[in-house]
Amino acid sequence: MNWSRAKTILIILFLIADIFLLYELYPGILGNNRMIDEESTKEVIKYLEKQGIYVRCLIPKASSPKAPLTVKYKYFDSQYALKNFFHDPEEVVIKDYEDRQIMEDDRIYIEIYRNGEFIYTNKKLMENKAEEVDDKAALSSIEMFLKKLGIEGKDLYDSTQNIDRSYVKLSCSQGYKDTFLDESYLDVMATNEGVAYMKILWFEVENNGKTKKEIMDPMRALLKLADKLAQQPEVDNKTVTIFDISLGYYFDTDIEQVEEFDIVEVEEGTAIPSWRIKTDMGNIYINAYNGTVEKK
Repeated sequence: MNWSRAKTILIILFLIADIFLLYELYPGILGNNRMIDEESTKEVIKYLEKQGIYVRCLIPKASSPKAPLTVKYKYFDSQYALKNFFHDPEEVVIKDYEDRQIMEDDRIYIEIYRNGEFIYTNKKLMENKAEEVDDKAALSSIEMFLKKLGIEGKDLYDSTQNIDRSYVKLSCSQGYKDTFLDESYLDVMATNEGVAYMKILWFEVENNGKTKKEIMDPMRALLKLADKLAQQPEVDNKTVTIFDISLGYYFDTDIEQVEEFDIVEVEEGTAIPSWRIKTDMGNIYINAYNGTVEKK
């Protein structure tokens, strides 16, 4: 008999039994979408710690019902790039590859990927690193540049700024009504003279569904996480530390591949309200409607 395998199976069975007992002792916790009271929250925290799951952050309040979003990746095509980033389109060299298109003149270098990713580089500004950066001027340049892309301050989520001698660097993801819209990102660098570099993958919200559904309480989402981890032998004897819990939208789809690069069809998909749980194992997404693990 493979005793190691038998031991792992027994551990998993005991953990599942613990979860079953929690269901029996506190049926209101997992049986519906009502808010968990303070006493039940303490019991859930104790239970999680017994399973090696430690919450080291504030637990957000229960959310009001939310509707899913219909979204697609924002695409900046070659015609848009020629019009907005180059002084003389006739001087631009364009090269097509299987996964991307490259556009370049003596000042600007651009990569447009089939998956919607857009990379902009101002070669002159990247080479000029001597001047002491004025953070207000650089941030103003970033704001104007993003407006040209149709992106406003309210669209930025969880942004961080870093300032070194030559650049102001801004990194963030996309936001929607004060929540995150995951699988998006924006990295930009600017000097006093303008934006030197930008890398972006962004969404267009096509439709905000009218049918709102109840959102799972965050404590209930944590129990769903414990249930999932209990079924994974590789997590045996490991502790999991949770650093942040937040509600937003998670989108899991790919851009449709097409034969002709000039004809780009971006697949629409549904972004589902999800609890994003940041852990020392990485980010875990719990579907806020039904509790399924969307990604780990």
